[in-house]
Parts: sequence; structure tokens; C-alpha cells
Amino acid sequence: MSDHHGNGDHHDPPSPDTTGGHGMLVFGHEVTYFSHLPMFDTPHNYQVLLEVGLDEDVREALRSHSHAFPEEPYDTFDPVHFPMAELDPAGSGPRRTSITGSIYCGHFERRAKGTPPLARNIEVRVERCVQFTQLDVDARATDDGKLEYLCFGHGGRLYLAHAISGWPSYDQILEVHAVPGTATNPMGQPLPDDTATMDEFFREHFTTADPFDIGGRSDDPDHRLASQEVADGSFFATSPPSGTHGFNVRLEAERELYLEVRELAHPMH
Repeated sequence: MSDHHGNGDHHDPPSPDTTGGHGMLVFGHEVTYFSHLPMFDTPHNYQVLLEVGLDEDVREALRSHSHAFPEEPYDTFDPVHFPMAELDPAGSGPRRTSITGSIYCGHFERRAKGTPPLARNIEVRVERCVQFTQLDVDARATDDGKLEYLCFGHGGRLYLAHAISGWPSYDQILEVHAVPGTATNPMGQPLPDDTATMDEFFREHFTTADPFDIGGRSDDPDHRLASQEVADGSFFATSPPSGTHGFNVRLEAERELYLEVRELAHPMH
């Protein structure tokens, strides 16, 4: 009997197939973003934020339409099936640069039967992967979990996406802005950066997502950041222009763009 260990016959386990109909929230102003609508179920167990490019006629359709469903004041993208792993900027394979699909008013799976799309069979350019996280379908939320968001945006708009970890959880997108004059270093001392410098920093820095920790809140839907609410928090992994390691700031939520609780309440398998 021969021993095959170490003779080159070892094979890595096959990568899971991430192909599916990965629906996405559509939002943004000058810059358009897609946010994958995740579940704790393969192959949809990914929190992914994309900066995308749309043709001008599609952008005009998004700007000018009236929402037909007051309970769903947002738009979604229903793509042709594709492997989610192709969007991973750290992946080993070729990067996906476009996605084909249709944009609908409201949630594409819950829209009134027969409602036509706002834009049908369009090609969406993937300009940048803002965030790519694979969710553990078996991970449970803990009672002492802290409330954390992912901050991103540029061109004058700033957004927070709830950082999803274990279930039960929720998917939430907020449009926010930094309150001028509230940035301090981790010791609570005002930063030497003036208001204009910090304003420019918030306008242009967050092209990829940075974690924003809101202290003293549990991570559940009842304690989420709400529209018109102001919250103190920390960018513990982000350096401001003055170069300190991390900083604190007050963010004000202008409006909640999207909230989904039911599909992240438990694993689907």
C-alpha cells in the first residue's frame, strides 16, 4: 500500500457555488449604489455594497418616477443570475464588471402583479465594490452585541448600512451627515482639523465602507438609529486628516431609506 500524502494528489475542497438571483436595493443621488438584499441562506448570505454606473436615461427614470407603493418607497434591481463571488475584490478569479437585470419601483419580489419595470434588461456597470462580507449562516447574535454600521459615500452624500453579523438581524440603509464641530480624538479632545477640512474629509473619504460604532446600544431593530436622530459614535479604524488613530463624531440621520427585518430573523435552511 502506497502512502500518497505529500505527493501532490491533495485537492482543496471545491468553492461553493454562489450563483443566484441576487436582488439589490437601488439608492443614491449623484452617485448610485446597489445594496444586496441578504439572507442567512446560501447563496444569498452576503452583505455587499456596490457603486454602480447607469446610463442617463435610466438615471432619469429613477429621478422622475412616483412611487406606486407607499409602504415600499424605494427601488430594487432584479438581476440575471450570476455568481456573487465574482464581485469579491479579494477573490482569486476575474472580477465582474457589469450586471444585467431590471429595476422596479418597490421590492421586485413583492410588487403588484403585472407592474412594469422602470428599466428593463439594462447593463449596470460595477464601478467599485464598497463592501463585501460573507455572512455565516449559523452565527447567532449575542445579547451583548454592539450596534455597528458601515459608513460610505462621496460626492456630498453619506450613508450608513447596518453591519450584519449573526441572526436575528436586520438590513437597514440610512442617509446621514456629520454634525459640524463634533469630531474629537479617542480621548474626547477636539481635533485640530478645522470644520472645512473635516467637511471635505466626509465628502470624499468613504468611497469604501468604514465601521462606525454607536456605543451603549444593543444590536437589535428596536435600538437602531432612526430618521432625524443624532447619535455619537466612533470610527475606531479610521484616521482623520490630522492623523490620530480613530476618532469620535456625531452623525445625524436625515432619513431611513430601507429596513428589512423578516428575511434576517432566522436561517432559511
